[in-house]
Amino acid sequence: MTKIYYVRHGQTNYNKKVLWAGVTNTRLTEEGIKQAKKTANDLKNIKFDVAYVSPLKRARDTFGFVNKFHNLKPIIDVRIQERDFGDLEGKTAVEENSLVKRIELYDFKKNSSFGHKVEKILDVDKRVRNFIEEIGKKHKNQTVLVVAHGAIARHFSAYFNGLPKNKIIDKGPKNAEVLIFEKK
Repeated sequence: MTKIYYVRHGQTNYNKKVLWAGVTNTRLTEEGIKQAKKTANDLKNIKFDVAYVSPLKRARDTFGFVNKFHNLKPIIDVRIQERDFGDLEGKTAVEENSLVKRIELYDFKKNSSFGHKVEKILDVDKRVRNFIEEIGKKHKNQTVLVVAHGAIARHFSAYFNGLPKNKIIDKGPKNAEVLIFEKK
């Protein structure tokens, strides 16, 4: 059995202002740094065999704090990079609602980019499921650290909760929150 500790990155200014960040490289806020340090402390006694990290700065920086207790060489993997929200990136939830209903962003039947170049939900789901399957095969009976993003965590939760490919969890974890999954 593979045990996966999934860590969402610490708070960024985009999180604080409730902006869509997606693939925009954002930095941790002071609060985000505190959150990452607390999570690092919470995980300091876990023995990780390997670490996978999103290429985005907020995830890499969060990993840096956690790794102070572990000395792991991160494997950067684009499959766990945040969903690309296209033209919606940097917009507030209010602006986003005027452009496209939130539910449409997660509508598997439509699976469109809504004219805003948003990465298709089925494409995100496919890359995340592929990542999880590969981790399960490569790291049997190991403990894996994954540091990534809120939308990606939703797909992890859907996968491990046995939801069909056309369903995801509505809410992701809080900033720097840890989710634990087991892959048989």
